Amino acid sequence: MKSCKILMLIAFWSAIAIGQAMQQVQAEDDPADIIWGVNTSPPFHISQGDYQGEGICDVLVDVMKQELPKLQQQIRQLPARRITLLMKRERNLCFPCLIKRSSYNAEFYYTDTTHSYPPHGIVAHANAAKKITDRYGNPVSFEALVQDNRFRFAQPIERRYGELQPLVEKHLIGKSHYRIVTGDNAHVNLMTMMLNHRVDYTVDYEMIKRFYEADQVNETDEQLVFLPIAEYQGKVIEGAIGCSNNDWGKRAAEHLNSAVERLQANARFQQALDQWLGEQRPKP
Repeated sequence: MKSCKILMLIAFWSAIAIGQAMQQVQAEDDPADIIWGVNTSPPFHISQGDYQGEGICDVLVDVMKQELPKLQQQIRQLPARRITLLMKRERNLCFPCLIKRSSYNAEFYYTDTTHSYPPHGIVAHANAAKKITDRYGNPVSFEALVQDNRFRFAQPIERRYGELQPLVEKHLIGKSHYRIVTGDNAHVNLMTMMLNHRVDYTVDYEMIKRFYEADQVNETDEQLVFLPIAEYQGKVIEGAIGCSNNDWGKRAAEHLNSAVERLQANARFQQALDQWLGEQRPKP
């Protein structure tokens, strides 16, 4: 009798697990016109606090829903790593803020440029920033810096750095002074790690530092420093919406492309860009 009960329980929980798996697969292949994959990564997406819903990509999605009211649009909250994995497996998803046609996401369907970013720079705690500029200049020679194992570098999981990424892979990944940071808000939590001198520097947009300073209470007198990178001088990074490389993704990108000009002219979207990128930001 006891063994029968155990078998019945196993069958019951197996049925639930199968049902959940089926729901997940169905959700990933939903026939909606646009399925947005969004994650927690302020100030791209801001899920809590005073600026909730006012991240650059939050506003982008809101405006696209407003501009394309006849389309069925859904939002799925997923970790960034899960979003890109599903897209690479050709599940139906669009990621609202990607670097356009980056080498590591080249297979996606991209819309026209939605907005432009100033290039990545180095974010460091003040003590490390002074040593870095003394040794490697300002703007900083990133290729020289990454070969110096006296400075501890951290990279949020799923964060990539465009043209700088090959240097990270060649000189940092797998080394004792390299660290991956995981979890929700990884790149914001990394700011706290630097102020606590657990790591020395990272590479990111200046808007990450700007959001951190606007949203966090700094318990120390030390400030974070943003340093331009010599290899990125004069360059602009193009942002776009990326969709899965399948027939659904192609149609989704075409739908979204029809509204890109109206997105760029939208006052709320421009205000979000000004707030986080600065009013001197590059414009498409």
